[in-house]
Amino acid sequence: MSEPIFEMLEPVRRRQRTMAMIRGAVLGLLAGSAASVATAAWSWHAAGEVARPASLTLLVLGPIAGAAIAALRRGGWAGAASAVDGGYGLKDRALTAIDFAHRVDESPLHALQVADAEDHVRDVDPRKVAPIRLPRAFPWAVAAAGLALVVALWPTTVEVKAGPPAPDEAILGVAADAEAGLEELEEESEKLGDEKLREMVRKLAEKVDEMKQPGVDVKEALAKLSEMQATVAAQQALYNVGAVDAQMNSLGEALAAAQATESAGKALQQQKYDKAAEALEQAEAKFDRKEAKTLKEDLKKASLAQGEAGMGELSETTQQMADSLEEPEAFSESARKLSKLARGQGRRKQIANLLNTLCNNLSECKGNCQKNGGQKLVNRKKSDKPSNSWGRAISGNTDGERTKLDSARSRDQLKGQAGEGPSETETTHSPEGRQLASRDYRENYAKARKRTEAALNSEPIPLGHRQTIRRYFELIRPDNDEVEAAAPAGPDASK
Repeated sequence: MSEPIFEMLEPVRRRQRTMAMIRGAVLGLLAGSAASVATAAWSWHAAGEVARPASLTLLVLGPIAGAAIAALRRGGWAGAASAVDGGYGLKDRALTAIDFAHRVDESPLHALQVADAEDHVRDVDPRKVAPIRLPRAFPWAVAAAGLALVVALWPTTVEVKAGPPAPDEAILGVAADAEAGLEELEEESEKLGDEKLREMVRKLAEKVDEMKQPGVDVKEALAKLSEMQATVAAQQALYNVGAVDAQMNSLGEALAAAQATESAGKALQQQKYDKAAEALEQAEAKFDRKEAKTLKEDLKKASLAQGEAGMGELSETTQQMADSLEEPEAFSESARKLSKLARGQGRRKQIANLLNTLCNNLSECKGNCQKNGGQKLVNRKKSDKPSNSWGRAISGNTDGERTKLDSARSRDQLKGQAGEGPSETETTHSPEGRQLASRDYRENYAKARKRTEAALNSEPIPLGHRQTIRRYFELIRPDNDEVEAAAPAGPDASK
């Protein structure tokens, strides 16, 4: 291969490559400008504003990509030789010389042809053969780039929307907890058909919806929770289940004394009102004379207590049952009335429990609304300084720093046994304490004396023998003097 011909054509080839890169950059600028304008138009139509970063990026990357592609496409020697032949009218001498130079078998004719081409190419001016000038598309590319810049940098009017701040996430969580507590109460009110209870649930639901509104701060949320608690407390006052439970318990004790109503009485004592209602509906007036007499007296006492407590319907039903123990039909009717009252008490107690649970839930919601929020973080060191951001961090080193093993630690070895030596505990007896102990002793003695008398009275012993036994126990009971004499002597007495 002949080197001189390639060295002479290298400047022409280099200028052709430069011109190709310029042409590629111009075409890339034109394509990037078109893509930038299209991107800006699409973003304006979709989002109402121009995607400025994307548009400017496409505008800059267009000419860079065009020049890079042109640089990677390296031109061959044939292009440079054709340009020289065309510019100087060499009638394909340079192109033929390039062809002969690539051949392996070189003849004298080929060498003569190559030498002739080198003589003609030696005086070639590369600037004339491959001039560098702007492409024809350059004005169009500049215009397109200017349009793309105007579109990308055009000031957009930002629509300002004035409105309340977004709802607080902590308050929304508290409202969700309060709303969850209302669901079960709402279902129960639908089952019972209680209009007042449904009205209360509706008011509480409105308060929860008000808490979810934007702009509600912690103070307003606490106020609404307090209003909800007051509403629940007012509703709780309508269900005085404590007093009714006490009267039902007394009635259960009276009914449990008879075999026919024993199951109903025990259920009333255990406050299982549904079970008690079923037992009362199945109860029959099968009493012997002694049971009927005892049950009638107990029912009349219970009716009197119920009337004094202001429970007229329950007192009347209990009195009717007491008067109808010997009449099966009247007893069954009074038992059915009492079963209805028991079922009603069971429903009221269930509602009262739900209201109590709701009240506790609202109290917990108030606590959650007041506490600090935020993500918990693990501290590397234990804090020993006061802070207002309590509850926002958990200590990862609760035991403090480790003791350095190379430090001079003072250790004291304690000798002796536990309990020896002086004590810091001192036991004193005040006059009030001694009086209380004496009173407790007398009460215990009286209880023991009653049990002794009851044991003697329960045995079939004649009266004379009973007096003898009682006197015998009194005689063998030790006195105080005998107890002191029988006590072990102290260490001083042996000397």
